[in-house]
Amino acid sequence: MFEFGPILRTLWRNKTGALLIMLQTALTLAIVVNAAFIITQRQAKIDRPTGVDEANTFTLSVIPIQAGDKHYADVERDMIALNQLPDVVSASIVNSAPLSSSGSTNTMRAEDNKPGIGEVESNVFNTDQRGLDTFGLKLLAGRNFTANDMTVTSSLDGKTPTVCIVTRQLANKLFGKGVDPIGKLVTPGVQVIGVASDTIGAYPNSDVAGDVVLVPQFYTNFNLRYLIRVKPGQLDAMMKKVPDVLNNLDNQRVITSVRSLLSYKRSAYRSDQATISMLSVTMVLISLVTGLGIVGLTLLWVNQRRKQIGTRRALGATKLMVVRYFLVENGIIIGAGIVLGCALALFANHLMVQHYQMKALEVGYLAGGVVAVWLLGLLAALMPAWRAAQVSPSLATRSV
Repeated sequence: MFEFGPILRTLWRNKTGALLIMLQTALTLAIVVNAAFIITQRQAKIDRPTGVDEANTFTLSVIPIQAGDKHYADVERDMIALNQLPDVVSASIVNSAPLSSSGSTNTMRAEDNKPGIGEVESNVFNTDQRGLDTFGLKLLAGRNFTANDMTVTSSLDGKTPTVCIVTRQLANKLFGKGVDPIGKLVTPGVQVIGVASDTIGAYPNSDVAGDVVLVPQFYTNFNLRYLIRVKPGQLDAMMKKVPDVLNNLDNQRVITSVRSLLSYKRSAYRSDQATISMLSVTMVLISLVTGLGIVGLTLLWVNQRRKQIGTRRALGATKLMVVRYFLVENGIIIGAGIVLGCALALFANHLMVQHYQMKALEVGYLAGGVVAVWLLGLLAALMPAWRAAQVSPSLATRSV
C-alpha cells in the first residue's frame, strides 16, 4: 500500500540528499529538545518565589561625610523616622540587599555535631528587630527579635550575637526535616529563637540560595544600608522621598545607591534571560532551516521525477496517491533522523549533566521533540508533494 520497496530503492539512488536531511533532522531534534529543556529550567529558576516583597521594597546606602565609626543611636533615629512615614510598611538596617548577589556568608552547623559534619554554607543578614517585617517574611515558629537582642560591635571586636532566626530550609538542613530547632544552638554558640518562611536571600544564583539566617547585629565600622518596604503603588514616590527625609535629619552624609529589589532581581537573572532569548532564537532558526531544507530537497526530487510522476498518473495513480508517496518517502527520512536525533539528544544531555551539573533530560521533552520534528518534516514536505500531484500526465510524458 505504501510502496516501501520502490521508495527505499529511490532513496538509495539519491542517498546523498536523503542523508543530509536525515542528519539535519537529527541535529534539529537534539538541539531543540535540549534547548527547550534548558529554557524550562532557567524560566523555572526566574519564576521561583523570592520570599521577599520585591515589588514594594528598595534599599539605599548612607555614607557619612565625616570618617569614623557609625553610631547606632543615629541609625535608630533614622529607623524611627522612616517607620513613622504613612506609606512605609517597615524599614530596617541590613548589611546587604536581598537578590543583590552580594552579601555575607558563613558556615554553620548544629552545635551538637562535630566539626565537618552537617555543615551548611548560609547567607547571613545582619538586621534589627524590624528586619523580619521589612523582608516580608512570616514567623513560622518561635519569636522575633527584640531591641534587647541587638549586638552593637565592631567587626574587629569579634563579638557575636547570641540569637538568630533561620529559614525553614536552613533549619531542615541543620537539624533534620521535622525537627523543632527552637532553642537549639548553632556554631558559634548562637541560639535559634525563630523559624521564618523561606527566602532566596542575597544570592539567587548560588548554592546558598534559601539557606538564610538573620542575626540582630550592627557593625559600627561597616557601611550603612537601609531596607525599606512600602505600601503597594508607592515605590517610586518613596524612593524619591526617603532620601530627602534622611537628609533633613542629618545633612552631613550622602544618600546613594537607591535601588529597588526588582532592579536587583533583573540584574541577577540577566544571564538567564539572555540564555532563554538566545536558545529560543536558535530553536526557531534551526527549525526554519530544516523545514526549508526538506522543502527544497522534495521540490528537487519532484522536478527530477516529473516524467515518472506523469507515467504513474497515466497508469491510474490519483493525486492522493502521489502526495502519499512523497510524504511516506520524507517520513522514512525524518524517522531515521529522529532515531539518530534521540541518541544525540541523550548524549548531549549526558555531557551537560557531567560537566555543567544540569538535570537529566526528562522523557516528556524527548517525546514532545519527536512529535514536533515529525510534524515539521511532514508539513514541510506537504507543499512539494501537493505540487507533484498537480503534474499533468500528458505534460509529464512529453517532457524530456
